Amino acid sequence: MRFVRDDEVASAIPMREVIDAVERGFALYSLRRVRMPQRVRTDVPEHNGAILLMPCLVPELEVYSVKYVTVYPDNPSRGLPTIFAALLISDPRTGEPKVLAEARAATGLRTGAATAVSIKHLARRDAENLGIIGCGYQARWQLRAAAEVMRCSAVRAYDVVRQRAEELASEASRELGLEVRVSDTAEEVVRRSDVVITATTSRTPFVKKQWVRPGTHFSAIGAFTPEMAELEAELVASSKVYVDSLEAAKEEAGDIIQAVAKGLMRWEDVRAEIGEVVAGLKKGRENDEEVTVFKSVGIAVQDAAVAALILRRLGE
Repeated sequence: MRFVRDDEVASAIPMREVIDAVERGFALYSLRRVRMPQRVRTDVPEHNGAILLMPCLVPELEVYSVKYVTVYPDNPSRGLPTIFAALLISDPRTGEPKVLAEARAATGLRTGAATAVSIKHLARRDAENLGIIGCGYQARWQLRAAAEVMRCSAVRAYDVVRQRAEELASEASRELGLEVRVSDTAEEVVRRSDVVITATTSRTPFVKKQWVRPGTHFSAIGAFTPEMAELEAELVASSKVYVDSLEAAKEEAGDIIQAVAKGLMRWEDVRAEIGEVVAGLKKGRENDEEVTVFKSVGIAVQDAAVAALILRRLGE
């Protein structure tokens, strides 16, 4: 069994390939051609953390993967990353473990790719103003992925810790050739963007319906528990909502769960899983005026899609 480091994954696996792989993975999931139990989450409230286990078998990719990931929002104050992750990749024909990979980069790649898939299918075709709220580790991958599928004429970023937004802007200029303007408020980002990515661990919804222009697309990828939410319930209920997994969303997508609990929408109002749109089973954006929301909690088929790429490029 080979051990693969994060830097190897980041350098060997192009974002464009990950986007294509995750897009296919979403379709296979919605077509019920993967075997993916609901992830197991162990909360660690005394340390404001969570430990997740995410298994998935994709027969068509000949890959079985299990990801172990921890999310501790207070870690930066300790000088540690918010996320730690490891990915065990096995041959499903024999059960033999082939690769154990550090998976912070893999998680960044696949989460960024999910946003890119949503932009491709749900954003306006002329979208060119990108906004990102929450400028931690994941934000780097979100920008990389978005730049693959849309013209980023203007990029705005906001974080409650301004230094993080400034660091993101510097890195994006250096590595991606993107000019990122640091905004003073989340409202400014939302009002001036065609596509808005929210990548926070907020427990208080902060994106207001009255800020949103017609035709805006949101990729809400930060919240992953019923208690967490980034978009206010009124905004979610008035938008066309898509999810990565309806089953997972009912358990973990706080943005939607809270809107349903307030009686503002029903689960039947969720338009589709993104994989159904990719597979041509359901419609995505239908005009330039509607507001679309892709609510992703992150599902294991995304990791399996990246695992197949790791196995092919780095497994020997």
